[in-house]
Amino acid sequence: MKKILIVEDDRVMVRIVEEIVRQNFSEFEILESVGTIENARAAIHSDNPDLVILDINLPDGTAFDLLRKIELLDFKVVFMSGNEDYQKEAIQFSAVSFVIKPFDYSDLILAIDKACDAISESDYQRKLEILLSNYDLPACARLVVFPTMPASDAVPLSEIEYGEAIPGGCIIHIEGEKDLFVPRPLRRYEQLFDNYAFFRCHPQYVVNLRKVESVDEYRSAIYLKSGIEIPLDPRKYEVLKERYNQALA
Repeated sequence: MKKILIVEDDRVMVRIVEEIVRQNFSEFEILESVGTIENARAAIHSDNPDLVILDINLPDGTAFDLLRKIELLDFKVVFMSGNEDYQKEAIQFSAVSFVIKPFDYSDLILAIDKACDAISESDYQRKLEILLSNYDLPACARLVVFPTMPASDAVPLSEIEYGEAIPGGCIIHIEGEKDLFVPRPLRRYEQLFDNYAFFRCHPQYVVNLRKVESVDEYRSAIYLKSGIEIPLDPRKYEVLKERYNQALA
């Protein structure tokens, strides 16, 4: 039987999570919950959980402090947090499971399902290592993990030129590198990158404004520094111009 450890200092939240696990994931044995980094570290070493549901902010530090103290990250993680901030984006860039408190039961169920799907992933430890690296970096220097086949690819955010929506997913175009096909809709990355000078310029395209050389309003086109031309929805020209100027500031 697989084992699950809940690391959370709020006893009410612990009971909620335990009840969700009991009702929906009978394949898991629920270990005794802990509420501090040091107790979590000891429990992970002694009990070897397969999955850890981990609150980001704990009384003696953060989830990232805990993960840095674990020599072998051979378990999967579902992160929980009451703050929707840069921590969430660092986690999402790394393609691991995350829920915002308070959450609907379905949110946590989906996050645990995602983590369970990852239990057989050979590159999951790399995702956690990327997360720990991303947490300390400015957004422009962070790596983004894209679920490609057969495993995943990590790409610096600053090297992405644009994303292109296609049937069955999207193509991520990378400066000077081979394009990536990602079996996820482009809208997922549109929302994730919105705070980092990316803009939905056309129903089919999201562009990195820092890669733009010029914009032609009359031809409804965006020209990238690499020479690539991307179509522009004319209705978005004014908003694009404002966002472009902000990106250059």
